[in-house]
Amino acid sequence: MRLGTGRLDKKPFVRGLLGIAMVVTGVALGVGGSWVSGAKPGKIPQVSLEMPATAVNQSVGISNNSPLLIADPAQPNFMALANRIDGPSFSCALQLSGDGGRSWIPTNPVPKLPEGAEKCYAPEVAFDHRGVLYYLFVGLAGEGNEAMGAYLATSSNQGATFSPPHQILGPLNFGVRMVIDRDFGRRGRLHLIWLHATTDPGVGAFGPPPNPIMASYSDDGGRTFSTPVQVSDPERQRVVAPAIALGPDHAINVTYYDLGGDVRDYQNLEGPVWEGTWSVVVSRSIDGGGRFGKGLVVDDAIVPPERPILIFTMTPPAMVVRPENGELCLAWTDARFGDADVLSSCSKSHLQSWYAAVRLNDDGLGNGAKQFMPRLGVSPDGRRIDAVFLDRRSDPANSHNDVIYTASYDGGRNFSANVRVTRVSSNAEIGAQYAGPSADGQYEFGSRLGLLSRGSDAVAAWPDTRNDRPASTGQEIFTAGILLGGGGRPGWLWALADVLVVAGATVVAITLGRRHDDDQIEGRSP
Repeated sequence: MRLGTGRLDKKPFVRGLLGIAMVVTGVALGVGGSWVSGAKPGKIPQVSLEMPATAVNQSVGISNNSPLLIADPAQPNFMALANRIDGPSFSCALQLSGDGGRSWIPTNPVPKLPEGAEKCYAPEVAFDHRGVLYYLFVGLAGEGNEAMGAYLATSSNQGATFSPPHQILGPLNFGVRMVIDRDFGRRGRLHLIWLHATTDPGVGAFGPPPNPIMASYSDDGGRTFSTPVQVSDPERQRVVAPAIALGPDHAINVTYYDLGGDVRDYQNLEGPVWEGTWSVVVSRSIDGGGRFGKGLVVDDAIVPPERPILIFTMTPPAMVVRPENGELCLAWTDARFGDADVLSSCSKSHLQSWYAAVRLNDDGLGNGAKQFMPRLGVSPDGRRIDAVFLDRRSDPANSHNDVIYTASYDGGRNFSANVRVTRVSSNAEIGAQYAGPSADGQYEFGSRLGLLSRGSDAVAAWPDTRNDRPASTGQEIFTAGILLGGGGRPGWLWALADVLVVAGATVVAITLGRRHDDDQIEGRSP
C-alpha cells in the first residue's frame, strides 16, 4: 500500500473551494433576496384575464361596487360575491361561482323585501362549517334612505333558494359587519359589529356623540342574539368605519378610525380636508365576544387625503389575522408623505407592539399619484399576506384607476414589487354622486375591494368602468385570479441563484468523484 507524499494537491482543493463558494453565493442570493424584498423565492405572479362578475345593462348605468368574496369551506370552488348598488337607486346583489371564480351567475336572495324596508343595501355574506350561506343587508326607507334595520336570510342549497329575511337589528345602525366562527361550539358562532347612532343622523352626517361601535353574537344561526356590548372606548367620541376579523382561540378583533377632533367630517360640515390627524385603533375580545378590551392605537398620525364621500360608508381599515399566531396586519389610506398612499402596519408580541408603517405602493414618494382602498388577505397557513388596492400612477391626469397586487412573506415587514392586475384602467369619474359638503365633486367607488387568499393563488374583485361611457353612473364588478407560483421576486435573480447552486454542486461532485477515482487507482481508502 502506498502511503502518499503528504503534499496538498492544490487543483482539486481550489476546485472544491470554488464549488462551495458558488453554492453559498447562490443560497445567499435566494434566501437573502427573499428577506430584502419580503417575497418568497419564485416566479413573478401571473394574472388571469379579468372578467365581469355582474350582469349589467349598460344603458341603465347601474353602479356596482364594494365586493365581498368568500368561499365555502366544505367546497372551496363554490364562491359567493356580494356587492352593493349605488345607482340609479340603492340596492344590493349576489353572484355565485362553482368553478373557483372563473365564471359567475347572479341570484336574488331577497325576492321580497321585509315589511318596513323599501331598499336592500350594503350586503354581507358568510358561510358556516356546513356550507350554509348567510346573507345580511341593511333595509332603507323613505326619501332620505334611512337605515330601518339589519336583516338576515340563509340558504342551505348553494343559493338556489333563501329563507325569508328576518330582522336582527333595529333602526339607526350603520356599517353592519358579519363573520362566523365555524369552530365555536356545535353550530358555530355568528358575530355582528355595527356603529349605533344614538340620535337620528342628518344627511350624510352623524349627530352629536356618543355613537359607539357595538357587538353581539348568535349561537343558533342568527335567530337570537346576545345583549350588545360596546367595542369602542367611551372616551373616543368620533369613531367610524368598523371592520372585524377572527383570530385563533375564538378571539374577535375589531378595527376602526378615531377621528379625534374632526367634527367637520363627522357632521358633514363645510370646509376643506381636515388639517389634523386620525388614529386607527384595534379592540379585541378573548372571551368569544362577551367583552372587549381597551382599544390599542396602531397609528395616530394618519393624514386624511380628502374628505370622506359619506361618513356612513367610509372605507374601513383593512385587517387580517395570521392564523398561526394571531398577529394582526392593517392597511389604510394616508397622505402623510404628500399624496394618498396605502400604508400597512403589523403587530408583534401579541399586539403589544407594531412594526413601523410601510408603503404598499412602490411608486415615487410624493409624486402626486393616488393610491387608496386597500384590502388584505392571508393564506391558509398564514405565511403570505396579500394586498390589493386602487392605483392611479399610470394616468398623468390622476383620474383612472388600476388594481395593484403585492404580497409579504415576512409577517408584513416588507412587501414585494407591485404587480398590475388590470389590463384596462377605469375612469374614476364614472359613478354615483351625492349632495353635501364632503361629497362635492367626488365619485363613489364603494367602500372596499374583494380579496380571497388561497394556498397558491388569490382572487381579487373590484368596481370597474371600462365598458361605461363618461357622464354615466355605470360600474361593474370585475374579478381576476392571481397565480403566485411561490412569490414575487424577480425571476432573473432566482435563475442566477439556481445556476450558481447547481453549478457549484456539480463542481464539488466532480472534484470529489475525481478524488475518489484517484484514491482507488492509488490504493488509498476513499
